[in-house]
Amino acid sequence: MKLLLTTLLLACSAALMSAQTGGISGKVTGPDGAPLAYASIFVKETGTGTTTNENGQYEVRLPKGNYQLIFQFLGYKTLARSVAVGTRFELLNVTLQEQPLQLEAVDVLEGSENPAYTIMRRAIAKASYHRQQLDAYSAEVYIKGTGRIKKVPRLLRNTLEKEGLDTATAFTSESVSIIEYERPSTFRERVISVYSNGDDRSTSPTNYINGSFYEPEISGAISPLSPRAFAYYRFELEGFFMDRGYGINKIKVTPRSNGDGVFEGYLYIVEDWWSIYSLNLSTLQQGITFQIEQIYAPIDEKAWLPVSHQFNVEGQFLGFRFEYRYLATVSNYAITLNPDLDSDFTVIDEKLNKELAQQLKESRKQEATAATPEERLSSGEELTRKELRKLMREYERQEQQEEEEPEVVENREYIIDSTAYKKDSVYWATIRPVPLTEIEARSYEKLDSLAKAEKAEEEADSMASISNSGKFGFLGDIFLGNSYKIGKHQTFSHTALLPRAYFNPVEGFSLHSDLGYAYKKDDRRFSATVTPRYAFAREKLTGKATVGYSYGAHYTGLEGGRYIHRYNGDQPIGFFFNTYVNLFTDRNFIRLYEKDYLRLSHRHQFRENISLDLSAEWANRYQLYNQTRQVWVNFDDRSYASNFPLSRELGNSLPEEERAFVLRATLTARPWQRYKIYNGEREPIEHSSPTLHLTYRQGLEGIEGSQTDFTYLEFGVKHQLEIGVRGRLDLRAEAGLFLNNNYVGFADYQHFTGNQLTLTTASPAGSYRRLPYYEFSTMDRFAGASAHYQFRKLLVTQLPEVRLMGIKENLFANILATPASGTYYEFGYSLDNILRLFRVEAVVGFDNQGYRDWGILIGIASNIGGGTFSIGE
Repeated sequence: MKLLLTTLLLACSAALMSAQTGGISGKVTGPDGAPLAYASIFVKETGTGTTTNENGQYEVRLPKGNYQLIFQFLGYKTLARSVAVGTRFELLNVTLQEQPLQLEAVDVLEGSENPAYTIMRRAIAKASYHRQQLDAYSAEVYIKGTGRIKKVPRLLRNTLEKEGLDTATAFTSESVSIIEYERPSTFRERVISVYSNGDDRSTSPTNYINGSFYEPEISGAISPLSPRAFAYYRFELEGFFMDRGYGINKIKVTPRSNGDGVFEGYLYIVEDWWSIYSLNLSTLQQGITFQIEQIYAPIDEKAWLPVSHQFNVEGQFLGFRFEYRYLATVSNYAITLNPDLDSDFTVIDEKLNKELAQQLKESRKQEATAATPEERLSSGEELTRKELRKLMREYERQEQQEEEEPEVVENREYIIDSTAYKKDSVYWATIRPVPLTEIEARSYEKLDSLAKAEKAEEEADSMASISNSGKFGFLGDIFLGNSYKIGKHQTFSHTALLPRAYFNPVEGFSLHSDLGYAYKKDDRRFSATVTPRYAFAREKLTGKATVGYSYGAHYTGLEGGRYIHRYNGDQPIGFFFNTYVNLFTDRNFIRLYEKDYLRLSHRHQFRENISLDLSAEWANRYQLYNQTRQVWVNFDDRSYASNFPLSRELGNSLPEEERAFVLRATLTARPWQRYKIYNGEREPIEHSSPTLHLTYRQGLEGIEGSQTDFTYLEFGVKHQLEIGVRGRLDLRAEAGLFLNNNYVGFADYQHFTGNQLTLTTASPAGSYRRLPYYEFSTMDRFAGASAHYQFRKLLVTQLPEVRLMGIKENLFANILATPASGTYYEFGYSLDNILRLFRVEAVVGFDNQGYRDWGILIGIASNIGGGTFSIGE
């Protein structure tokens, strides 16, 4: 009954709207009568665009008047039809004919260059011109997305079916936005309506819609119009045809090496304009295939801009295989041309027209005065492609220098109207430019019912949260953790006990949990945390407490208590991995001490790229000893090592107890940092600047019995660079020295990130794969450096099948030198991103005496964290 009433309401609403407005509707087919799905329809007079649905049906609402409709579909002749619109919908079915290509125009003599290259050289030279051609534009964007899970892991299949989901259920979304652009890099998007059910699994095409193939990269892939395109692609001219008086070149784009981050398919270039007419390209990103089709149109006969987008996304993750399809139409363009680039010019390819290029070069030398880039670009004169690229670089550099914030490379604003999610089905029936198919309509009804059920469940969960009862009950909360909202701005939380049950020979099994209170309002936050810890082998309860106050990017905190710590403050050995090593391999590498302490810390952010960390700590430190020999897998030839750290500089003893008062200051700077602004907040662009740090530590003797007396300075730099064809270089270098070392506790030594564990979390750059944890720890001076280079093609990645699996190859080298320990260096090779999750490394280490040892390491892929675990000699 409810469905019947809804249907009647929609029918009445549609009838009422039809009486008030008119338009054109119909079907687009090919010469064989088959529907052309997602064909583009563009209304020249209004700049309005739409597409057909899967059945080739379309609908365009228009005010009364005369219009010209342009029907486009890749591989078919463009058709223009003049129509008169009254107060009702007119039926207009069209048939598009296949587009014949002038194949004779692409004959290539043996040994000659394919004509595609001269076309692409000019198109690439003019790409920056097209990026800067518009001072501003605005448009309306409609996006419809549908998707479904094609394959579900067998273990979860029944569970999902009980939830009402199966491989036939489509996930859907629709949105209408107003987008605005201001040169050089300001984008605004206001979402005025949105409908969504399900998870898009990060497949949204927004990066492509808001991006541009005229940019060197788009969504992490190299554009065929990038200045570096010839290093990545081969081009072949497959044909030429005329459309509405424009000459169109069809160019096949083929990657020189297949894999992630490159496109394959077809690019259509407008002759003389050297702009994009349309494109049909695919790319691979982390095992997900993106198929992109864009149709462009000449807006006001001044600039070719995209009017329709089609995206097909397919991928697989953790046994789930999914597919998504998106349609996007761009309409109601309003453009403002850049007055500096208002005149067009002829682009000369100096490789093809050597004599003319030489004549232009000579004439430039004879000119009395040098014109500015703006004058040259607006003069309409002939330019070689090299001249054009040079002028555009100078033009963009001058404009960047005139910007108030030249370090900001992008400014985006994204706003969702308060009523965006409240639009009903009547509204969508009115506004939707692409008619729903019957399958999509049924899917909407099914997902609407599921959404209502989920909402009811969420409300029930909310009531449970209010009563401080979690999903697994009181005992479940204790072991799995939970958080409770106790006011508008206040929360109380406790972390899970279960994953914090650790083991080490000093404590045996231990349990700890963080009990926290937080009050947050605006950008200010007060927090208090108490962490009790019980060690079963020691039969001892210890703990620490922290109170902190953050305001903006600044933080002040006070921490104290009696707690267990690792000598190396960088904590290269995690308690979780150490538990496995102790119980299952009968080995012990962690070294622990206990301290009573009180530490005051402060972090001050001078700018987004400069920060200062200060701390002052008083501590009473205690040496600890192993208390248990418990193992779960016993090895006759092994036994736990003592808790005494082995270091070449330390000797054979540690004080049972020592007092220390230590000051620390670290200045961190990224001097050439670039930023993006999102909704008014500046966000640093990762790896846009080297990171420099300067650290000062001072041990003060005599304060509350402190024995420490030392001064330490350290300087370091790290950076990641993109080099060559998809190459990535990570660099890290550090050096430090103790200006005086009258008394340095072992916890105050300079320690390094070594590796002895079967399971460890060492990062690809800046960690030593085969160096024992404390062997090189020093109270003198040191210098160290690391280099880690990721290749797109090296040995096994020469095979296309390997590259398509996303596998990378790395070479790396590390070196460390101290006066007492000499020099340690290691070299390694790795296969990275195996199954998108892992990497395997082979490493060999050396010192002053020559070869030390080797090892095979297995770890997390470098692009998702870089931890390793190892097996070796």
